[in-house]
Amino acid sequence: MQNEIYKSQLNPTVLVLDDEKNIRKSIEIALSQENIHVLLAHDPAAALRILAERIVDLMIVDIRLGEIDGLAFYKKVLRDGFNVPIIFISGHGSLTEAAQAVQMGAYDFVEKPFSAEKITTTVKRCLEFHQLTEKVRSLSQIGNGEKIIGETQTVKRIILDAERVAKTNANVLIAGESGTGKELIANLIYSQSDRAGGPFVKVNCSAIPENLVESELFGFEKGAFTGAVLAKKGFFEIANRGIIFLDEVADLSLQAQAKLLRVLQSGEVQKVGSEKVIKVDVRVLSGTHKDLKLEVAHGRFREDLFYRLNVVPLKVPSLRDRPEDIPLLIKYFSKVLSVKNNLKEKSFDDDVVVELKRYRWPGNIRELQNVLERMIILSGAKIGILDLPEEIMATSDESGNENQVTALKDFRNRAEREFIINTMKRNLGNISQSALELGVGRTYLHKRLNVLNIEKKDFLVD
Repeated sequence: MQNEIYKSQLNPTVLVLDDEKNIRKSIEIALSQENIHVLLAHDPAAALRILAERIVDLMIVDIRLGEIDGLAFYKKVLRDGFNVPIIFISGHGSLTEAAQAVQMGAYDFVEKPFSAEKITTTVKRCLEFHQLTEKVRSLSQIGNGEKIIGETQTVKRIILDAERVAKTNANVLIAGESGTGKELIANLIYSQSDRAGGPFVKVNCSAIPENLVESELFGFEKGAFTGAVLAKKGFFEIANRGIIFLDEVADLSLQAQAKLLRVLQSGEVQKVGSEKVIKVDVRVLSGTHKDLKLEVAHGRFREDLFYRLNVVPLKVPSLRDRPEDIPLLIKYFSKVLSVKNNLKEKSFDDDVVVELKRYRWPGNIRELQNVLERMIILSGAKIGILDLPEEIMATSDESGNENQVTALKDFRNRAEREFIINTMKRNLGNISQSALELGVGRTYLHKRLNVLNIEKKDFLVD
């Protein structure tokens, strides 16, 4: 298993920092025979320049480097934001230095002289360990307890298509209304792909200010602009040998689209403030709630970029197009949301499920989740028709007749008002007892008393 993991990381790059030329050369020869690309640096300044310009998978650093020792160099690397695994080597090593190196996060400490087999074995193990760690980290981030729920043919079909395309390197455009679960499809593709051991970077394009898009996507050099006190990697460089998900890609400006197109065409990124280019190997998934063909027709989206992103299109169905899945979603979210809010799981009356299936859900699954959480928190042990939010009750009539909908709402309000008043009378105005009898929470009952204008004089007899 370990060998398979190592082989999946094609041509990893190792930076060797040692002030002895013979040591640098011997390590380069040993690792090159294992198809590992080696970069050499004779001093910390040269190593830092390489880190700023190239993507490095592992560093091998001499712990004694003259003016600045290897431990101090590694502290600076960490402060500058370079999260690169490290192996220390030394001809004058001590147990104290070894313990200090490991405590700082070093993978291993190798004493000189060492054989070619010793250094290559240590490097392989470190790469395997780091890749496994990244895979666990990535997989722990993509789920968060969420999964694709549904038994309708449209849902089964998009899951099947996502699993099929996952095994390829094709770019995928995931379209669908807000709240339908585009990110879940991206998660599925990542988890089933050959890049699952690499990084998975999610970018909400609509949330990045226009003047920061370029620096966020492609990175910047120290001093590139006011406030750039340190160099920073961009999202594409961070996603190297992995996948990047550009959500709401249609919200990128035309200028940002042009720069994105260049990266997709050449596989190269250029940091703001730098003339050098960095090669990256990134698979691109993108998402949008807009019709990109329409955006292209109106001149708001580049046609050439559209074809680059739209190699394999996937369309996530809206919730109103699959109401048969709503009972399954209710059951799933009931469990998840009850645990989240430290509550016992609650049951739903059949008429509540009927009303939830009738509703059009403009906010899709995200809206359903919010409505269910609200009802679970505010209701009693069983969720009944009185627990439904006003907006659902007001639109549940499918006739489309506004007068009929208003009349139905008024009728329900009058019936509910009379029902609550009678219950409050029987319990002599006791809120807790009345809420228990009604099967709702005290907080919710207080709310309904206020909404329906029920006052003490309505249920308390002088």
